[in-house]
Amino acid sequence: MKFRDAIIAGVQPLTQNRLRAGLSILGIFIGVAGVLCMVAIGDGAKRILVEDIEKLGGANQFTFYTRTSIFKRGRLQRTTERYTLEDAYAIEAECPEVLYVLPNHESFENFVSSRTGNQAMALIEAATADYARGMGWELQTGRFLTENDIETAAQVCVLGADIAIELFGEASPVGQEVKVRYYRYWRQKPVRMRVVGVMKPKGRSLTWEYCLDDAVCLPLTTYQQRLTGIRYVEYMIVFFQKDANVNSVIACGKNILRKRHRGQDNFITYYIPKLTFRRLDHIQKVIKIALGSIAGFSLFVSGIGIMNICLVSVGEKTRVIGLRKSVGAKRIHIFYQFLTESICLCLCGGLLGIVGGWGAAHALSRLAVRIVLVVDAWPVVLSLRWILISVIFSIVIGVGFGVYPAIRAEHLSLIDAFGNVI
Repeated sequence: MKFRDAIIAGVQPLTQNRLRAGLSILGIFIGVAGVLCMVAIGDGAKRILVEDIEKLGGANQFTFYTRTSIFKRGRLQRTTERYTLEDAYAIEAECPEVLYVLPNHESFENFVSSRTGNQAMALIEAATADYARGMGWELQTGRFLTENDIETAAQVCVLGADIAIELFGEASPVGQEVKVRYYRYWRQKPVRMRVVGVMKPKGRSLTWEYCLDDAVCLPLTTYQQRLTGIRYVEYMIVFFQKDANVNSVIACGKNILRKRHRGQDNFITYYIPKLTFRRLDHIQKVIKIALGSIAGFSLFVSGIGIMNICLVSVGEKTRVIGLRKSVGAKRIHIFYQFLTESICLCLCGGLLGIVGGWGAAHALSRLAVRIVLVVDAWPVVLSLRWILISVIFSIVIGVGFGVYPAIRAEHLSLIDAFGNVI
């Protein structure tokens, strides 16, 4: 008996007993499909977060923002120190690993109107000339803010793509005038701004939960002097070199701020985008371990079922085994015949599980888009590594639970095989 004939003899029962084979591979299918579905959805969430961080300037940054109150001696006390524009310049000049610092104010739900009477709710971004470079903004028409605009507190602004359409329709906004009203000061007259540029569409941000295309960028000094009257800076976005240690850069920045504010640092706090990514990665690893444990238990139970089916198959084919041995089949051929049957059952379950997991992941991604409304599309990311792991694990299950039935089959004697006939 040739080795190829032994393989064919092991595959034939799968087509002859389709219902029994289908029920046997069902557990393998569920275990593999469940794990791959969750992995594909989880890796898609990681890609969404990476893309969102890139929208806001990339991962090599952190933000100093103001802590307005602290707990001291069991009481809530307000802090008095605030960041200044000079603080940003000092960090940029004295920290060797810092590329540039973007002092920034953000203000939501502000009214912007055009001369034609069109109005829109806008996100005001009060920034400096480096803001476009740091945050990855690209211009559609016109120009961005310049150093001269910052120094002279010029009444100019750059519109986001959506708000430009809301205010001016298809007409070019560059050179047009808009009125900006700060939402906290209703009695104050709106400030007139000349539009000098329009930014390209950028989409929504998970961090802000606002559409970035609804932003209006204006000089930080204009925001301070003409719109609000404040003199401090709310945020400072610090961009550093790729190979720099973020903790050392933060320590350097805090030391500079501490020196400039008479040794006080209770108002200093910061946010690191990389930490959000690391937390998600840690959570995803925990979920993968939990799902892997559940899937492993499912595959173990399915392996026992496959072993049982293979033992039944050995019992049904005792006469066939005896006949093949009597015509010259070797024990190794009998062993391979039944081991092949077990491996094929598990491999079919694994392959179908890959297809089922891929389909389930796409179905869940469509559902996720409806639940997480700020996401336009939820990518399904299924790496080749996980596909290979599923195939290899299925083969291992088939070998592990198919060896014992195959050994019993190869050790079956002619007396046992033809005992019932005699």
